[in-house]
Amino acid sequence: MGNLNTGNNERFVQDIEEACKQFPKFEAASRDDGVVFLRGELDIVDRDGKFWESYQIEIHPTDEYPSRFPLVYETSGKLPPIGDWHINEDTKTCCITVLPEEILICKGGITLSQFLRNNVTPYFFNQTFRRVEGYYCNGEYAHGTYGVFQYYDNILSSGNDLRKAIKLMIQIARGQRPGRTHNCFCGSNVKFRKCHREAFDKLEGIGKNNLLGHAYAFAKESGHVDLCRLIEKEY
Repeated sequence: MGNLNTGNNERFVQDIEEACKQFPKFEAASRDDGVVFLRGELDIVDRDGKFWESYQIEIHPTDEYPSRFPLVYETSGKLPPIGDWHINEDTKTCCITVLPEEILICKGGITLSQFLRNNVTPYFFNQTFRRVEGYYCNGEYAHGTYGVFQYYDNILSSGNDLRKAIKLMIQIARGQRPGRTHNCFCGSNVKFRKCHREAFDKLEGIGKNNLLGHAYAFAKESGHVDLCRLIEKEY
């Protein structure tokens, strides 16, 4: 997540008004340092209209908003503030999704209303389902670096093979997109359009530096010095 904003983010403040219209249980509030944030009660209701739970939450601006998610805090104390429940233990902020997915979601900018509807509500529904049923109904990525790797591994179909995933990420970071009738860059001898075309087009949107940064984090945490050096040459 981004750094906490030290002043009022004008776009964030503007978005609060519309968010309060669409979510009547929310209101604008101010911190002691004058930064305006959004707070209120989020009701979790499924598609059949069944009420599951409600949470008191706060949403605070970041310097990067609307190109990155704002910070979300669950203040009602209903969720354990630990990584296993996708809450950062140091900052107590909610891990709404893994970083690369966040980057793609925010690529064209977001609004608070969209964020509440499309990201925050599903996050808390998933958390509620786990509290009631004992597991996440929509699945989950692991907390931390491995969860980010799982995201890439899933899209790249790399079979939990760290080296394969990293080498594919490097190829995508280079931005050298094969023609649709050419063989895929993965070495499968399958035409690009039938192999990694969708993965390439999606992950290219994350950006070269982000792709390489994530790949480097995987390599470093797993102790693969050779892969770290390989990635460093791409910057």
